[in-house]
Amino acid sequence: MERRKDNKGRVLKDGEGQRPDGRYYYRYKGLDGKRKYVYDMDLNSLREKERQINRDIDDRIYSNELTMNECFDRYMETKIDLREGTRHKYNLEYDRWIRETWFGNRRVSSIKKSDVLLFYKEKSATLANGTIRCLNKYIHSALEMAVEDDLIRKNPADGCIKNYQGAEPRQAMSKEETLKFLEYAERNPCGKDYLLAVKIMLGTGLRVGEVTGLTWEDIDFKNKQLNVDKQFTLIAGGGKHEYHISTPKTKSGIRKVPMSDDIVEMMYKHKTETYFQSLKHGTSVDGYKGFVFHTRTGLPVLPSRINDYLAKVVKSYNDTHEDKLPKISCHTMRHTFCTRMAELGINPKSLQYIMGHSKYDTTADIYITETENHAQEEFEKVLHQA
Repeated sequence: MERRKDNKGRVLKDGEGQRPDGRYYYRYKGLDGKRKYVYDMDLNSLREKERQINRDIDDRIYSNELTMNECFDRYMETKIDLREGTRHKYNLEYDRWIRETWFGNRRVSSIKKSDVLLFYKEKSATLANGTIRCLNKYIHSALEMAVEDDLIRKNPADGCIKNYQGAEPRQAMSKEETLKFLEYAERNPCGKDYLLAVKIMLGTGLRVGEVTGLTWEDIDFKNKQLNVDKQFTLIAGGGKHEYHISTPKTKSGIRKVPMSDDIVEMMYKHKTETYFQSLKHGTSVDGYKGFVFHTRTGLPVLPSRINDYLAKVVKSYNDTHEDKLPKISCHTMRHTFCTRMAELGINPKSLQYIMGHSKYDTTADIYITETENHAQEEFEKVLHQA
């Protein structure tokens, strides 16, 4: 039987063929049992594809047309333990940074490590290192699932984030900066309710979502404690906002946080002034009402409003003073509280509990800022004790 040949007289192998337009094809049956075709204008290039296909079949690697976007969507479908707010955040960020890009539409089977590196480099022109790490979290996790599904041999995103680890650590305010900020904010007639929320964060170390999620039932004036077992979250997308109350991410987030006498006094005064107003509209979020920090309609105050307030106070101060305040946010207050408590010598395990961390390493490595002045004070203290 005479073997089939191409238009140059070369013998074609089983499964190979040539179309009238000169294009070569290779016909094969995939692991899914379906007949598939691969094409190329050059016979040698086609045979290179054949070798890769047959190698994949021998290793039971499924040839596929799955894109990065489809791979991520499938990965998210498998995550049954994600809280709804976290799931929404992941999808929102992936859609914002990846979905409509060339990388999002690239077939997973064709993605190389250089593609990932180039994509991160492209994005780094406008995004911070922390955001690039977020991108990597979504991309690497989805591609790792593709490896486990035998869609690709190895994860092309492995080791691609090394150049994006140098984010500036968040800093606590110094004692002097804290005093300047509070004194100036007290003289500012606007945002008094926001200022109280800031003082609560400075005095308790609560996260902003925990503060805005507080209800009056959480305030134990007798035992001077705040009951922390929930937080306020805002799910945004498609031009809509949904208010939700969610549980902490870990069991360590559920705790009783002590209040100083100053905090108790401020909270009691705030209750006498706003308690009935917080309830009069009957507004509830996931069954909770009577929020300590609320809008005119009884809804929780948005964390972004407090951050905006902080930015305005700092700008106003810096516009009128030669000694400048640093950029601060709600999270700065939590860092500052943690650092001050450490400086005062609080038991490390107690501080870990108050902060709601499952490990003390998180408390020490991320939230405690060692200042030059405090290091000097500690050094001299040790010398005097020797």
